[in-house]
Amino acid sequence: MSTMPAVRPERPVGRPLVGPGAAGRFVAGRALSNCGDWLTTVAVSVALYTLTRSLAAPAMAILFRVAPRPVGALAGGHLADRFGPVPTLVVLNVSRACVTGALAVALRADAVPLVLALLALTQAAGGAAQPAGQAAIPRLVPAADVARLNAAVGAVDSAALAVGPGIAAGLLGLLGTGSAAWLVTADALTFLVLAALLAGLPRLGRATTAEQEEGAAGPWTGIGMVLRRPFLRQLALAQLGIFATITCLQAVLPAAAQQRFGSAASAGWVYTAIGAGNVIGAVALLRTRHRGLGARTMALLTLGELIPLGAFALVGSAWVDIGLAGLSGLASAPYEILAMTEVARIVSSDRLGQASGAVWLFGYAGMLAGGLLAAAAAPRLGWMPTLLLAWAGGGAVLVAGWLQPRRPRRPTLAVLVGRSRSGRHPESKGVRTGGSARGRVERWNT
Repeated sequence: MSTMPAVRPERPVGRPLVGPGAAGRFVAGRALSNCGDWLTTVAVSVALYTLTRSLAAPAMAILFRVAPRPVGALAGGHLADRFGPVPTLVVLNVSRACVTGALAVALRADAVPLVLALLALTQAAGGAAQPAGQAAIPRLVPAADVARLNAAVGAVDSAALAVGPGIAAGLLGLLGTGSAAWLVTADALTFLVLAALLAGLPRLGRATTAEQEEGAAGPWTGIGMVLRRPFLRQLALAQLGIFATITCLQAVLPAAAQQRFGSAASAGWVYTAIGAGNVIGAVALLRTRHRGLGARTMALLTLGELIPLGAFALVGSAWVDIGLAGLSGLASAPYEILAMTEVARIVSSDRLGQASGAVWLFGYAGMLAGGLLAAAAAPRLGWMPTLLLAWAGGGAVLVAGWLQPRRPRRPTLAVLVGRSRSGRHPESKGVRTGGSARGRVERWNT
């Protein structure tokens, strides 16, 4: 069950968005938490490799990070619509702080199986936080400011992707690999700070009885909603194809960097290029007045993100590869910001969590598929054929999202798609604006 936004006057279009107030607290908390995420991502990978002296443990960590996220996404969307996105986010971030703190203790104890188990728990909670965050955004600002808030969130998310891995690597280099547990502890503290900032947000109204019934629907409801609405289906399949390709690239990136740059550690330059492209694209939209994204424009932008990833395997020049990574990141910024704004424009606030959760489910399923493909094919085929295989499959899924199924002629379809008694779709009522740009960071943070 979600809480409906209170009636508020529209802000002047030219008024600065991020500053003192609810939106500023939300963006500041996201910025801090995202940097903390990278501390754990890098620290756990380095610590596992140091403890085991094997690439198998970091590879297992990727699977343990990805596998729980689809379940978390469905649960988070359901909880956000039933209890409200902001209370859901507060509880989730407190839980993540506790589990991440336990993860730090497990690292200090060199308990590898426990580290992997706790990592899975943190990722399940992280997957649940994504749709809840998307459902919260349209409640913080009026309709005219939503796209710009999405751009602001996207800018800080992208900046974390650009600088977060460098901060983590620098601290580990300065303090030694034995300090990995302290970095994870710092990440746990960022979750507590984010929870405190969110807990201080103003109450945004109460849901009506009808809306409570809508939000009480099962967690699988969002999947049917996504599959029967053309734009949502196109977005979900785009997430599936692109996330699969990116996760496969991440898995083979150390080998690619060793061949192209002469050092596996140079893979960090690719992350930096992606983040830099994200930042440029997000900052360019900070003052946008767009309310959403059309299907054709989204098709072009998703191709713009996917094509450079395939070219990465074919080019063979280090600095050209850096440029391709930057172009991919540049295309993904407006696609994520405007597509998620369109999702919340066409879905009512009391169903936004479930719809967002279903879209994230497709993305996380793509992550899992890409990771499994890399684990199965890369040792036999090599990194380039494996990446091209993932890219071809991702492109096929992307194109499938553009196809529109034939509409049945019988008017009784309204009964099958769940029209309300008033004759309107429950997910198409009310003012609809909002979304989130976190996907660009989340897809790389595996």
